[in-house]
Amino acid sequence: MSEDPPDREVLSGPDNSWLRMGDRTNLMTITGMLYFDDPVSYGAVRQQLQERLLPFKRFRQRVINEETPFRRPTWVLDEQFDIDCHLHHVALPEPQDKAEFQSFVGDLLSQPVDHDKPLWQAYLVEGAGDGNALVMRIHHALGDGFAMMYVLLGLADDPSEINLPVGGVPAPPDHAADGDATSPGGPSDAAGATDTSGGSDDGPGVLASLSKAPSLLVRGARAAKIGTESMLLPEEPDTAVSGELGLKKRAAWTEPIDVDRAKAVGREFDGTINDVLLATTTGALRRYLEAHDGAVDPDAEHRTAIPVNLKPLDRRDEQLGNAFGLGFLQLPVGIDSVQGRIDEISSRTGALRQGTQAWLMLTLLKTVGNLPMPFQDLAMWRFRNRASSVITNVPGPTETFHFAGAEVSDMMFWVPTSQGIGLGISIYSYDGHVRVGIASDAGLIDDPTELTEAFVDEFEAIAAQVGVDPVPADD
Repeated sequence: MSEDPPDREVLSGPDNSWLRMGDRTNLMTITGMLYFDDPVSYGAVRQQLQERLLPFKRFRQRVINEETPFRRPTWVLDEQFDIDCHLHHVALPEPQDKAEFQSFVGDLLSQPVDHDKPLWQAYLVEGAGDGNALVMRIHHALGDGFAMMYVLLGLADDPSEINLPVGGVPAPPDHAADGDATSPGGPSDAAGATDTSGGSDDGPGVLASLSKAPSLLVRGARAAKIGTESMLLPEEPDTAVSGELGLKKRAAWTEPIDVDRAKAVGREFDGTINDVLLATTTGALRRYLEAHDGAVDPDAEHRTAIPVNLKPLDRRDEQLGNAFGLGFLQLPVGIDSVQGRIDEISSRTGALRQGTQAWLMLTLLKTVGNLPMPFQDLAMWRFRNRASSVITNVPGPTETFHFAGAEVSDMMFWVPTSQGIGLGISIYSYDGHVRVGIASDAGLIDDPTELTEAFVDEFEAIAAQVGVDPVPADD
């Protein structure tokens, strides 16, 4: 068999798996938004993307042989690439309010990117509040959420000034005069993320570290048990947030919640901010289920898929790619007590269980992505309808940064879903605040603002329960 020409690259196993997993009802696109109180110009955005985005070669490559079931698809440079086919300038209809903006994002979530071109699109949106916003859509085959964070934050005027709770941002690829990328660009001096996974590019974090443990056989047996349980998960029951999917999607997001206030609530319950946010999400789902399905059984649970990053940000490079797996978490929606929910969630989010599940899932995706498509379809069938949502919690920059000369006032993203899941919940922190984004199937959740409002109401009720007052508004 002849080798591919040097200007062509076969998709990696995980990237190929995520490319294949898209269908009409799950489009597998990651959607992110940068918001500007002071509007940024179209010309400035175009120049910034030309100089900072296009050096990532994936944004100038398209996929060929995608529909060939027994041949691996390949990345190939799009000789007809034109940035003006990917960057669009649009304006919201009157009254140009948040509802119109959410409707616009929902429409984007319903539309596939063009697979005859590089798999991304960007929209500069006028009328998004007092300023404007840049909304970007990137197919999951290009990379996972951490890869996309590397890209988006690499678009900053000065990426080295960005501080993240998980470390700094690696330097983006250099930009050559002819538009081609040069060297990948290694981690910047600011990059200081710790590899909490303990793994390598090809291996698993948690399991790699187990080899040093004296109880290797015991832990290995537990890992095997976890893997078996993951493959034998029962289907989720139909509820107001699960069921058959359609083509139309919806989007919504909350008002910002102060991070320090959320941490203070966590301390009152002897938990972390992550425990509080997951408990609040569980409570919001409980409120929604009560409103649409009636009383919630005390033993009711909601299974969610949790993306687990297995390659830290400071080791990302221009290859991007997918280096994460999925863990499964049972959210105790039947428990009315906040403390009870926090305690139960904390006990279920152990690093061994979720890390092992994530590594096993990444290994599966690597394996089936290297096999003909029918083998992947057969393997992934075991995970269809095994979760009712995807929830991701990503820590963003601790302070604002600048893009094309303008301050990025806010950021948000919407997580993609697959395998029959119709609800994506994205928890994202930026500049000392947390927002929650909802992406939903319109046939299941036609008005996702019900869920965002339920989240805020639940958080305020929890904070009031322990006497953590709202942060006074600025004068």
